[in-house]
Amino acid sequence: MTWQPGKLGWRLLPGTATALVVALLFKLSAWYPLEQLSYQALFRLRGPTAWDERVVVVTIDNASLKALGRFPWSRQRYAQLLKALTKAEASVVAFDMLWSEPSAEDTQLASAMQQHGRVVVAQAWDHTGVRLVPTPLLQESAIAVGHIRKHENLGNLTQQVDLQIGEHTALGIAAVQSYGLVQAPVNLPDLKQPFWINWPGPVEEATSYSFIKVLKGQIPSQAFKDKIVLVGLTATGFDPLDTPFNSNPATSGIYLHAAVVHNLLRQNPLHRVPDYWLLPILLFGGPGLSFFLSHWRFRLRFGSWLGLSVTWVGLSVLLLWAGYWLPVALPLALFTGTLGTTLLCEQLRMSALLQRQVKHLWQTYTPEVVLDNTRSLQPTPANYLQQPVLVQQASQLAALAEQLGRSQAAQAAIARSLSSGLLAADLDGLVWFCNPVAATLLQIHVGDRLDDHLVPQWLSKAQWKADLQSLKAQQPLSVHELHRGEHWLELKLEPLFYQPLTGETAGQMQPLDGLLLILNDITERRLIEQMKSELVALVSHELRTPLTSIQGALKLLQTGKLGTLPANGQRMLDIAAKNTNRLMRLTNDLLDLERIESGTVSLSQQCCQIAALLEQAAAVMQTMADEQSVVLAVHSVSANVWVDSDRLLQVLINLLSNAIKFSHPGGSIWLNAEFRAEALEHGRTIELKSQGAERSPHLSEVGHNPAPYLLIRVKDEGRGIPADKLEAVFERFQQVEAADAQQKGGTGLGLAICRTIVQQHGGHIWVESESGQGCTFCLTLPSHINHC
Repeated sequence: MTWQPGKLGWRLLPGTATALVVALLFKLSAWYPLEQLSYQALFRLRGPTAWDERVVVVTIDNASLKALGRFPWSRQRYAQLLKALTKAEASVVAFDMLWSEPSAEDTQLASAMQQHGRVVVAQAWDHTGVRLVPTPLLQESAIAVGHIRKHENLGNLTQQVDLQIGEHTALGIAAVQSYGLVQAPVNLPDLKQPFWINWPGPVEEATSYSFIKVLKGQIPSQAFKDKIVLVGLTATGFDPLDTPFNSNPATSGIYLHAAVVHNLLRQNPLHRVPDYWLLPILLFGGPGLSFFLSHWRFRLRFGSWLGLSVTWVGLSVLLLWAGYWLPVALPLALFTGTLGTTLLCEQLRMSALLQRQVKHLWQTYTPEVVLDNTRSLQPTPANYLQQPVLVQQASQLAALAEQLGRSQAAQAAIARSLSSGLLAADLDGLVWFCNPVAATLLQIHVGDRLDDHLVPQWLSKAQWKADLQSLKAQQPLSVHELHRGEHWLELKLEPLFYQPLTGETAGQMQPLDGLLLILNDITERRLIEQMKSELVALVSHELRTPLTSIQGALKLLQTGKLGTLPANGQRMLDIAAKNTNRLMRLTNDLLDLERIESGTVSLSQQCCQIAALLEQAAAVMQTMADEQSVVLAVHSVSANVWVDSDRLLQVLINLLSNAIKFSHPGGSIWLNAEFRAEALEHGRTIELKSQGAERSPHLSEVGHNPAPYLLIRVKDEGRGIPADKLEAVFERFQQVEAADAQQKGGTGLGLAICRTIVQQHGGHIWVESESGQGCTFCLTLPSHINHC
């Protein structure tokens, strides 16, 4: 069995794999050398800052060695230096050199140290761990002893120092503590934690004076007054030290202690971001980045990677200004690795997809085309040995494309010979086929955008948008009848599926691939319909005159002015009058329906209050409701609508009349209106029933965000309508039961008229009912007429 992760898995896999590899290499310290290089690069990008003026370095440089002889010197030289610094009122003097061996000049140096009073001397450990301390006399004369051990990382680069080893503090700490005895005390960090050095800048910018110049009195005393003076060897070849600003050539170790003192005085040591902060970057950075990269094209991917890398480096530089060191090598490796693995996975997926697609196309379309070389292109062990699999499948694809092209050419020839316009486009509206009839009517060509030629010349923007939404939801679409010159054209859209359903997918909803636009000339059919409408109108009109005369005569007889009829005669007269009235209503309804459907009567829309319209309809039908002992209840939103108030009132009265007729005495009828924003399916709201309660679905159950609409409902407690009659009641001359026409007096045209009026407003009407439980007639008006 082959494991095939889903789409989300494929999008997260490259970043997840990269994050795991980067984390493993981090655990193995593989990124350590790169982080050291990035450490130096960040300081160079940040640039130098000024050294603290309270720190002065006295350097034993090449010039001093040349003037005073080879190193090591007699301790008398340092005694002379101390006398000069004491005279200059230096606050603290710290020596970065070891005096662990006794010397005849120790007494003279100890005397100078005691005379100054605040001298710090150095101690260290040799390679065997033996502690190298100053001689007892010098140690007793010094105010403090500080260690000078360094942590050298890559090359001679030192990033941190141990402020305290056991009970022994670092030289810089000892110097600053001594400085606090005569100056303002300095807040010290936690001595048990590593101290990361925030290098100020190149050592050339620090305040430094040559040892020999100080001895000769060439440096003014003011240069050392109230300063911390560090004395150390800087001559070439002695105690080399790399800093981010001085690596080629290197500087001397004395500046390491100067940097520590600088950071302590300025209270700005470097704070390294803890390693556990990298965990969210690994957990979310890799998978999240690969998720987004998998959606983008190569240029956007590369630009995103570059922008993300530059942003991270810029953020690292900004944080370095604030005294925080953010790792750079690991995140950049994560970003770069994620981009690379995403591209690699995509190539592997494309290769696998190509193989599956070729196999699918071959199995799907081979039965529909004739292939002369089918046998030679079937994969066999011999073919696999001769050529790679991809080459074999590419050959299959080429052969199949050739035969499909032949089949498509034949179908295109058939389409071009049709009298109807035929056009095919993808879901973005790009036309890829158009026969001559459609090209002439729409003035369109292959490669054009369908909506550019269809809107607004043929359909309004709202109609086109609604049709596209219905098409994508695979719902029935409206057929548009359009008048062009002397011709009537029928325009309709059909869904287009490129691939047939196989046995595995049979019965499932097939994904939509495009649309098919069909244009039919229906001029002859419209002429026939017009002639039929005119005939019905003529017959109806001609029937009304004699029927009116008959009605008048019958009413005159019923009044008794022409004499009294016997009981049987009076009963027959009432039957004749009742049927004459019914025939007159039928004639009026039939004439009204034909006039509306033929377009002879157009809507006269105006702004009206929907609540007032519902109240008016209820008032008209109140007498009939009272006669049937039925209660009418009206509830409506307070809003203006843009409708033909007379026609909509006709619809409401018709629906209320039916509800009253079929309600039981003592029953209730509810008439209400509200704005809704639920999805529509086949012109009705999707309402799911659970234990007798109705709920509206979440929009995701439909697949798109519908526009608001006005919903009007008429609900009764009558006998209801069987499920097989819910659609039929809107057809002409349809009754729920055959006896209804005689008993209730209906013509069977009222609901057909209601549907026509509602459709003219661009709305829908339907009925929901269960036999014996009453029914609810619902009608909707679209959002574009809901406000005025």
